[in-house]
Amino acid sequence: MTMKKLIIIPILLLQILSSCNKKDSDESTTKKDLELKEKELELKERELALKEKELENKSSSPVAGEIKGSGTIGDYPEVSLTKLTTADLENKTDWELRLMRNEVYARHGYIFKLPELRDYFLIQSWYVPQSEDVNDLLTPLEKENIEQIKRYESYVGSQYNKYSR
Repeated sequence: MTMKKLIIIPILLLQILSSCNKKDSDESTTKKDLELKEKELELKERELALKEKELENKSSSPVAGEIKGSGTIGDYPEVSLTKLTTADLENKTDWELRLMRNEVYARHGYIFKLPELRDYFLIQSWYVPQSEDVNDLLTPLEKENIEQIKRYESYVGSQYNKYSR
């Protein structure tokens, strides 16, 4: 064999290997692209479902769970209407206290990140997720009551831990 042929053969082998590797990487890229497109489609479907729910909620009247004349909805409207006392919070479970506190945010359209809260409020007919920050929408009374509930939750939790096994 001549020297030219000896040089050309390894070059051809490298080109063949390179094209094979490129096909493998193209296939993996294609799989990744498909996975990304599937996830994107899933997110768009969720967004569409939320928008449909929002439109449905806006068109339904009267609002379920609304107290007559107050315009406040949900299972714990008192958190937005009156100053809470310890008596209002006593004998409530951890979950009930948590719902009381978070229902205020839900009424203002907070989009919950925690699955258990998001799932709970999404099934409420009045809940319309709109924003990731609703702090500016809270009234001074709501802020005060939320803090009261938080204090009570931490107090009950600390007292329970003292006597639990």
